[in-house]
Amino acid sequence: MRRAMLLLGVFALVVGAFVLLYRGPGQPFIRGYVSDVSATMLVYALLGLLWRTTAARRALTTAAIATAVEIYQMVGTTPPGIGGVLVGAFPDPWDLVAYAIGVVAALAWERRTGRSGDQAGRLSDTTPPAH
Repeated sequence: MRRAMLLLGVFALVVGAFVLLYRGPGQPFIRGYVSDVSATMLVYALLGLLWRTTAARRALTTAAIATAVEIYQMVGTTPPGIGGVLVGAFPDPWDLVAYAIGVVAALAWERRTGRSGDQAGRLSDTTPPAH
């Protein structure tokens, strides 16, 4: 599972870099929402690396963190510098949809990579050792 979370984190960072560098059509949409999807996937991956728990708990915690960021935008002030880029400045209900998509994508990633690892001949956590 550690490898799956590392790969998810790298994928999220690659998507985030693409978002920062993209200058084509739909840039406001991509900058505003695809970045939220990738940020949520990155949070999920970091939680997966740091916290051994169920996927459901990671998903709920990731959603709670994302929602807290959105609430902070409603009541807080924008932090200076990179903090403002990370947290954002304007609350937007569509951000919650992007966060949900990010959580679902991270769950799907974990499920898919977990299954492919089992199919590759590795034992899962629930498989008893052979005698």
